[in-house]
Amino acid sequence: GSGGVTDYLTLDGGLGYMVAQKGVKHEGFLWLTDSKYLYVGSGNDLRIHHDGSDSYISQEGAGSLIIRTTTNDEDVIFQCDDGSGGNTAYLTLDGSTSRIEVTKNMRFADSVSLLLGGSSDLQLLHDGSNSYINAGGVGDLYIKQNNNDKDIIFQSDDGSGGTTAYLTLDGSAGTVEVA
Repeated sequence: GSGGVTDYLTLDGGLGYMVAQKGVKHEGFLWLTDSKYLYVGSGNDLRIHHDGSDSYISQEGAGSLIIRTTTNDEDVIFQCDDGSGGNTAYLTLDGSTSRIEVTKNMRFADSVSLLLGGSSDLQLLHDGSNSYINAGGVGDLYIKQNNNDKDIIFQSDDGSGGTTAYLTLDGSAGTVEVA
């Protein structure tokens, strides 16, 4: 573009790979056979490859791997097989509503906490034997029912294979019932 000569693409059998010295734009397919890598970055920091069974996108240099859309009010959608031959969104980063939509169950391993709050003030945890709701920050722990004329019901095993309500906070009557 400046009237001089510069390398754009180097094909050197001694290197064992091709090197693009300028940007590359693909308007069709870029085919790589199994176990061949597509490297991006002067230190080969970003790698994309398929090993014949699985596909990988990995960041192996300095810095973070960032997945981003810059289109206004659009989403980043993580899809997977839905168990019946189709695909479904499991996780959506919704740009128009500024929230994360989780549309399938999320399982945490034993002793892995769900942490809420900027300082992890509220913790939900199952340790393999027991389950916990821990409030460890400042302030009170509220359990709130906002539905009109509805209750908060505490249930537990009744000793015969079922469950019984042992404590009911009756919203419509304004009473506390103890079984």
